[in-house]
Order: sequence, then C-alpha cells, then structure tokens
Amino acid sequence: MREVVYAIRISHLEYSGLKIMDIKIGKSTDIENTLRQYSRGNRDIELLDMWTPNPDKTLSTAERGVHAVAERYAYDKQSEKFVFLQGAYQEFAETVNMLLRNVSREDLAAESTSSEFTDVDDYTGTTPSVIKILGEMHDVDSWADALTVGVATILRDVDDHERITEVDGRTRSYFVEEGRQSDLFKPRQIPDTNLYVETNFSANDCVRKIEQAMAKYGYDRAELEIFTEEV
Repeated sequence: MREVVYAIRISHLEYSGLKIMDIKIGKSTDIENTLRQYSRGNRDIELLDMWTPNPDKTLSTAERGVHAVAERYAYDKQSEKFVFLQGAYQEFAETVNMLLRNVSREDLAAESTSSEFTDVDDYTGTTPSVIKILGEMHDVDSWADALTVGVATILRDVDDHERITEVDGRTRSYFVEEGRQSDLFKPRQIPDTNLYVETNFSANDCVRKIEQAMAKYGYDRAELEIFTEEV
C-alpha cells in the first residue's frame, strides 16, 4: 500500500462570508480505507490533498513535518484536527507542496496498476550501478543519475521534447522547461535539452518516471533494465 499524509475536510461552515474548515491531517497506508472510515460518520467529507514522504524520511516524520507547517497557518488545533480560516488552507497546502510530493488518488491508482502489470522489482534499499535502456548501457551512481540518464536517452532521438512535461502529478510538475526549475524540489538538467527533471523520488518512483517517459514516446518497457547493488 502507498504511504501518504492526508488532509481531509471533515466539516465546514460560512459565517458572514468567512469560510471556516475543520481539517484532519493524518497518515495512512490505505487511503481508500481511511476515507471509508471517515465517511461512516460524515458523508460530507472531502479529501483535499495527499503527500508522499521524501525518500529519506519515514511516514511518521513526514506527518510531524506537515503538522508543524499546519500550526503556522491554522486558527486553532485539537490533536490532529486543524481549523483553517478562508484562504489560509491554500497557503498551507502550497507551502507543503514545496516540501513533499503532492499526489492524487489517480496517481496512486496509476502507480498500483503499473506495479501490477509490469514486472518491476522492488528497488528499495538498493543503489543502481548500470541502466540498460533502448539497447544502450550506462554506468550510474544513484537513482537520480539513473532517472536523468534514462530520460536523456529517451529524448535524444525524438523531436517533441516538450511532450514529456505532460508526465506530471495533479498539483506538481516532474519535468519543466529551463526557467521553471525553481518549481522543482531537487531539479537536475536533462543533458542536451532545455528541460529539468525532479529527482526527489524514491528508487521505485525513479523507475516509474522512466517507465512513464518511455510510454509517452511509445517505447516498450522491456527495453529497460537496471542492475543494482545492495546498500
């Protein structure tokens, strides 16, 4: 199951034009089950945002970090429930989006489908040494290297580089043109292009981004192979 920190609106009201929202911020390894539990007591709940932990952080650490940011913007707090005034929640969410990867239910479903229908190993706890893609072998030292080299190889022989910018999340870009790299948390330029790629991903997410780029340009997943070493 995918680990996420979530923000769920459990109630809201408007008074004299001012909107007040009660937001539950917590962590989950099964967001669909979490939503079912909340909906039993309140059918008016709304999933506002979800974030996945940074690769080097645990789910609990990510949750504590989001809580710390929420305290700066919330009007009141009761355990994991935060009360936000009009506009303050959006400012809070935009701040967290700069720190963590914002994902949608569609993103999670797509990642789950990718795991089911592609024979992809779990790369957690490994370091890549060689990436073989489109018949070429490249030595790499990190997952950020593997992602950058893989995407550069895909783009080298295609005309429409900008199409790769369509590989993105609901509220977060993964590939941007030069001049917008500040939109990324850990940008790295893709060699021989004017594009930058986000590299703040886990090992498995780096592989998924390469797969998504290959699919975008019509390449077969079978043309990707990554050789790893245990950390």
